[in-house]
Amino acid sequence: MRKELLRLALPAMGENTLQMVFGMADTAFLGHLSWKAMSGVGMANQILFVIQVVLVALSTGVTVTVANAIGTKDKKIVRTIVWNSVITSVMVGLLLMALSLFSDVFVNVFRGVDPEMRTHATNYLRIMLLGSLGLSLMTTLSSALRGAGDTKTPMLVATFSNLLNILLDYAMIFGKLGFPRMETRGAALATVISRFLGSFVLGFVVFRRRDVGLLEKFEPLRVKSLKEIFRVGVPSALENLAFSVGILIFANILLIAGPQVYAGHRVGINVESLSFMPAFGIAVAITTLVGQRNGEGKREELLMVVREGFKLSLAFQVSVGLFVFCFPELLIKIFTNDPAIIKLAVLPVRLVGLFQVFPAVETAMNGALRGTGNTSSLMMFTFLAMWLVRLPVAFILVKYFNLGLLGAWIGMIVDMAVRSSLKTAYFLSGRWERVALETRKRVREIGEQT
Repeated sequence: MRKELLRLALPAMGENTLQMVFGMADTAFLGHLSWKAMSGVGMANQILFVIQVVLVALSTGVTVTVANAIGTKDKKIVRTIVWNSVITSVMVGLLLMALSLFSDVFVNVFRGVDPEMRTHATNYLRIMLLGSLGLSLMTTLSSALRGAGDTKTPMLVATFSNLLNILLDYAMIFGKLGFPRMETRGAALATVISRFLGSFVLGFVVFRRRDVGLLEKFEPLRVKSLKEIFRVGVPSALENLAFSVGILIFANILLIAGPQVYAGHRVGINVESLSFMPAFGIAVAITTLVGQRNGEGKREELLMVVREGFKLSLAFQVSVGLFVFCFPELLIKIFTNDPAIIKLAVLPVRLVGLFQVFPAVETAMNGALRGTGNTSSLMMFTFLAMWLVRLPVAFILVKYFNLGLLGAWIGMIVDMAVRSSLKTAYFLSGRWERVALETRKRVREIGEQT
């Protein structure tokens, strides 16, 4: 089981790391252009996280339902779910593209922002929304492959897309290789082009897979298939929405301490995201294998996946945490060369390195609960930890104790501790098993409808 987890987790770690580098490449290049451009892109990305919650619903729903369908050994169920996912992703992508008309309105959620930062944020957000179809397809097709147990192909495609993105970033931001100097607009355009090409490659692979069978027969939209995808996915989207809106408020709390403190936070968040990559990869592997074992009805093997996944996550996260704690400046300098911002970010980044046990625990629980369809519980726990813990603690420490970035990040770490504890208590209670049984039953019914 450990070997199977690693077989899925290692490529997923690579894919998640590379996907994160899409945004980080923009941030790193723009950070060396100006800290205001970097901060503006950070603001735009926070808005994108909120707007794109529907993609979280689709991605989670597709991975979980495809994994459970693979467990049933019924090709017709798998084909129906994947076809329905592709059609839905196109519709979602077109809807998000239309939201580009309201880019100025979205950026106005940030108050007291430097006009130059606001301009950068608006320019970046508008182009990213116009390219939403590529992201929608890339997300959905990767999710389908992961649910089917193939994490290697999404990683390879992410590698190709990311390398292209970095090359285009350099050319379009700074006006190299014959391109005009487009700065923030160039960063967004480079990402959009890379994602469209990545989605094309993924589509070619998915349509040729025999275990999915898309070329054998077209499957129109089916009510039961869509209901199951979104029954699992919508709570994940709401969880992400609650978290993302909380992050927007968290950003405004940081802006109380000044724009440079916010810039230091953005750099620190990028380092934190890098440190979480092993956990994200293992969570994907656990979700896939738990979903497949649940579809087969093999409870003991399902529990073994969770146990071994936790051991792997703990080993990876503690190792990464030690590196982050010992070498924070090395990682921070990837994203900025501003001495004041580097000084601000060092202590919070070290704190994150010390507390990697929390993401290790949460990784195993997220994979177990998502794979069995228990996404509503995850949504509730995230909402409680963000809105009743992180935001109040951060606000008090920043506003009344003048702790700035350190105070905000203390609130974030307490939030992580509460979330991981709530999820663990729920799993150990055994209440997840009723939902797991219902998920398996509904996925099998999709085959009966078709």
